[in-house]
Amino acid sequence: MSEKAALVTGASRGIGHAIALRLATMGYFVIGTATTAEGAKKITNSLAEKNLSGTGEILDLMQPESLDQLLSRIQENYSSPLILVNNAGVTRDNLLMRMKPEEWSTVIETNLSAVYHLTRGLIRAMMKARWGRIVNITSVVASMGNSGQSNYAASKAGVEGFTRALAIEL
Repeated sequence: MSEKAALVTGASRGIGHAIALRLATMGYFVIGTATTAEGAKKITNSLAEKNLSGTGEILDLMQPESLDQLLSRIQENYSSPLILVNNAGVTRDNLLMRMKPEEWSTVIETNLSAVYHLTRGLIRAMMKARWGRIVNITSVVASMGNSGQSNYAASKAGVEGFTRALAIEL
């Protein structure tokens, strides 16, 4: 519990996996999230194979209950993360005229609302420690747009605006 902890969403592959490994190499206990038990196990095993400290956890970014459960498990079992990397994201590409409401809401909930929930859940401990880092991963699509990705562009632009406003608050 005395180790410095970092939470990285979407840590089972790609950029999130690389970030998780780097933070663990720097001495952080990494809590990496994945959407499946298989993905969470992959994170745990990958860290263990390299003699790095950390674990994989299951997280459904679309479900506020899942976010709350993860935050509770972290509070019960680990040090409160002073680094949060909001990396996980999804796409549900479609032209707006054909986009189903669930394609819109899936992307907004996963890519934007989850950033709010996790940040809000961890920020008090960072403020109490008088130190913390929040890294929000976005995309060039946030500023340029892309055909068939109005939902994705809106979610990533929202994260950028959220990040700027939070930086001013803190």
